[in-house]
Amino acid sequence: MKKILAYLFMICGVTAYFFDGILPICVLFPLQILGYISMPFFAQAVVEGFFLTKNIYKYFLRISLTAYLAQAAFLLVYLLWDSSPKPLRLNIVFTWMITLSILFAVELLVSLPRDRVASMNLIEPNASSQSTRYGVIVSSAEANNLPHGMKIPEWPRTTLHGFAILLFAICMVLVTFLPLTMSLMSIMCVLMFYFLHRWKIDNRVFVATVFFAAFAACYTYLYFRMTGIITWEGVSLIGFFLCLLLPSKKRKKSKWFYRAFYLFYPLTIAVCATASYLVS
Repeated sequence: MKKILAYLFMICGVTAYFFDGILPICVLFPLQILGYISMPFFAQAVVEGFFLTKNIYKYFLRISLTAYLAQAAFLLVYLLWDSSPKPLRLNIVFTWMITLSILFAVELLVSLPRDRVASMNLIEPNASSQSTRYGVIVSSAEANNLPHGMKIPEWPRTTLHGFAILLFAICMVLVTFLPLTMSLMSIMCVLMFYFLHRWKIDNRVFVATVFFAAFAACYTYLYFRMTGIITWEGVSLIGFFLCLLLPSKKRKKSKWFYRAFYLFYPLTIAVCATASYLVS
């Protein structure tokens, strides 16, 4: 059910992009809203794929291939047909590439703790120091809670943590300077689903929902204050609610069946662009 809704809403968003100026605003606006609502479905899929994939690097390559194919489709239809809109932003799959890198960095920081010192109370004071405390180094060598598909080099923990911070900083620079689609909202949505998956604490669903709703409200307000334009990206909160309410059904199918869906987005772009050209 979730995948069907996700792809239907995504088709609506792509249709709104290519039929801008062709369809009346009363039809175009709802299609744009449905396109925004599709974002959390794919954000949840990225998080689930991050934890379930057998090889995180191949998973990243598949998403990267989809991003470049989709962008090539946008550019190709723009060059072929003058009526097609100019792609001023990178498609949203590039945002998923960055969010996947952020998850990689966060996992290195969260799931690879450094060595710690534990302190114990002695029954009798130490004969020489008269201290009742005894410190013991607790090694983190066995404290490895990384996803199964996330293979990392045998580097010192400090080096891996430094790499994670550097990777996170690079991702933030890319988000700041690249013309991405729904970058901040998508990143926050992915982090909320990561929080729901990683931390099994009480009321985590309520906390994630309130936090994401507050972020959407603040983002909408600040965007309007800075640009004077009302952005409707905040309606993706509806998709976030739907992802939490709708059950996830896992069906065992061939891996090639699921990988075929990576081509769905580029094909949707090509079909919608062709249709808009024929009716314009």
